[in-house]
This record gives sequence, structure tokens and C-alpha cells, in this order.
Amino acid sequence: MHLPDFDEPFDPDLFSTECWAKVPAPIRKIVEQHVAAQLPAEILAKLRDLHGRGLPISSDPAFFHFGGGMSVRNLCRQRLGDRELAAYCPFGGDWDSCYIGVLAAIAATPVRQAPVSRPQPSQLLFSFIEDNAKRGDHN
Repeated sequence: MHLPDFDEPFDPDLFSTECWAKVPAPIRKIVEQHVAAQLPAEILAKLRDLHGRGLPISSDPAFFHFGGGMSVRNLCRQRLGDRELAAYCPFGGDWDSCYIGVLAAIAATPVRQAPVSRPQPSQLLFSFIEDNAKRGDHN
């Protein structure tokens, strides 16, 4: 039997993150990307803020079980059904127990910045087309 270590601070999200970690990584990625794509930007920012400050996600009312948590669980089910999840997490493997793990994974994922492209001078682009048009070259 595994007894809790009372010297360590209690993490209310630990069971959910451990349960979610039992699902194979490629499937986790599909679910996490789907959920992250559907969440409003301010909710993603809140998740990342909680993670950055080391606070449990379950401590925020926005992710409460009967509030935003219900929406998150339904988004998760769109990519991984209850039966499939239970196959990976036989004891406690339901979305009620795992959705916080999905949110924790999203919060911990680094934000990718879009590459900054240099704007091309429009005159150069159009001058080539105009030169070809003047010569009658349409290729």
C-alpha cells in the first residue's frame, strides 16, 4: 500500500494528472490539441497563469466540476470516448477523474510563437508583373 508523504505539499491535481499520463502519448496529444483549440484565449491564459504560479488548476472556480469542467469533459469525449479512456485507466479512468490532467498538460505546453516574416516590398513584386505585361509575356 502506498501511503501519502505528509512532508510534501498536497497536490489536488495529482491523481488526475497521473491517471491522464496512463493514456498513450499520441492519443493524449490529439485530445489536448482539440481541447486547447476550443478554449477561449482568456481561459488558456488563466490555465498558463495557474501553472506558472504553481497553483492547482482544480483550485480555480472556472474549472469547477459542474462549471467549465463539464465543458472540458465534453470536449475530451469528442476525441476519446468513455470506454476507450477506461481501457487505459481501469481504476478511476473516467473524464471526471482525468479532465484536470488534460488541462494541466495544456497549461504546461509551451506556447509556440508564429515565425515573424519580413514583409516584402510590394513595388518589387508588382514591378516584375508589370514588366512582363509590357513585353506581352503572360507566363
